[in-house]
Amino acid sequence: MSQFLIRALVEEDIAGADRLRQQAGWNQRPSDWLRLLRYQPNGCFVAESGGDIVGTVTTTSYERELGWIGMMLVDLSFQRRGIATALMTEALKFLDGTGIRCIKLDATPVGQHVYQRLGFETEWTFHRWTRTARRVAKPRAVNGSPIAFESGDLDRAAFGVCRQRYLDLLRPEARLVADNDGFGMLRSGQNADYLGPVTAESPEAASRIVSKLLPQTENEVYWDIPGPNVAAAKLARSLGFEPARDLTRMWTGSKLLQPDISLQYALADPGTG
Repeated sequence: MSQFLIRALVEEDIAGADRLRQQAGWNQRPSDWLRLLRYQPNGCFVAESGGDIVGTVTTTSYERELGWIGMMLVDLSFQRRGIATALMTEALKFLDGTGIRCIKLDATPVGQHVYQRLGFETEWTFHRWTRTARRVAKPRAVNGSPIAFESGDLDRAAFGVCRQRYLDLLRPEARLVADNDGFGMLRSGQNADYLGPVTAESPEAASRIVSKLLPQTENEVYWDIPGPNVAAAKLARSLGFEPARDLTRMWTGSKLLQPDISLQYALADPGTG
């Protein structure tokens, strides 16, 4: 069995970490790694063996109420050697040390059994919805939006805690539509553009926001919709999206944080909620 070392992720590791992301076929880009590292520089970890990055995990904390675990990756040739469990243990230790009461993650079918062994329980299941690439009449530039906005009480209710600081880091990479009834973002990914987060006070507001964002891309689009939000799934289907991938939201901790999912029409990223 190969020996490995668990240590903090640093910026110089991003190329090695992204190799694992490419191996898994996930949609994130190097800029996503950098944002996660800048948001929580002491809470991202790698497994290293022989000088190579063979595993990764990240954490994202929202106030003292909610912690998120993401980017749980292990090199295919190093799986079933305890690396995933060791990385998860390090991430949980870090979050527990900050006093966070609820820790969540979005699990792939492959990773779900690992998290169950560590005490995670299922909260709900959900789908990634996709729409194939298509031409639009007047595609707009894909630069990040300069619009300043405050996510406010609506997003706090939808997500359960304030995530303004994380959204501030995400916003320069995204096209943003925001009004008094909610907001939404669309950004580029490695495999497809990604719609989310979208927070809206009603299905009509969500439809208006999404319908302003989608014409800004000709690319394939991914849209991760919380399972309990039936209105969001109905909207996605009406716009030509189809469910393509199963995921499971899981949690552990002393108290389950229960946000208002009826206001949450798209996730920001499975790695951050």
